[in-house]
Amino acid sequence: MAIFETELNRGLIEGLTSKTLHKLGYDASETLDPKIAEVLDGALLVARKVAKPRGIYRTFPVLGTSRYGVKTEAGIIRSAMFTRLANMCRGDRSIVFMITTIGEELEITGRSSESLFHQLVFDTLGSELTEMVADMLETDWRAQLSSLGLQCSSRFSPGYCDWALDAQDVIFKALDAGLIDVHLTPQFVIVPSKSISAIAVAAEEVPISSPCVFCAKEDCSWRRLPEDKTLMDRIKAA
Repeated sequence: MAIFETELNRGLIEGLTSKTLHKLGYDASETLDPKIAEVLDGALLVARKVAKPRGIYRTFPVLGTSRYGVKTEAGIIRSAMFTRLANMCRGDRSIVFMITTIGEELEITGRSSESLFHQLVFDTLGSELTEMVADMLETDWRAQLSSLGLQCSSRFSPGYCDWALDAQDVIFKALDAGLIDVHLTPQFVIVPSKSISAIAVAAEEVPISSPCVFCAKEDCSWRRLPEDKTLMDRIKAA
């Protein structure tokens, strides 16, 4: 089990500023209203003081697959789409389990403001920082697995596609989330809320990075890749 930690250095702050402004509907190159700039600068200052960007990950070998899902020591990943992706991999297969968080202090500070705009800025900034930390953690475990000659799929989170939200339980069984001060409620909600859990499949060859290529739902807001009809025809013919 590996633990990842990082600091909000200058480069991370610059990227976070740009992403937050974009999400709020502003162009990073335009001159901001001084009041808006003041709120954002204040939120960034608080983030540098209280945010705790951390993550944890671990790999488990795939014990087998069935129509019920992918079997691991931590439990069964009950997603037909993810199972199909895993079945297309070649060589020994493993599942990467990961959780990232920035802690709860930034969110608590934002909620304490009486200004709805302040709350919006803090919430948006916190969400973008959480995604950035998840990307950094993914880069870390990808590098580790690449050094072993392994390829990896894109990360896949509970609640996406056909993987139910209560699947959080499998991820939390795989990882000691308490090491980064994260826990799961009986309703399968992650606390702190600015946290991300996910899995990925690792193998000697991972020809398909995302289950999106198997999915015909064109209006999905989470789609990463277009459906590959040629690939699906080959699978059906096999």
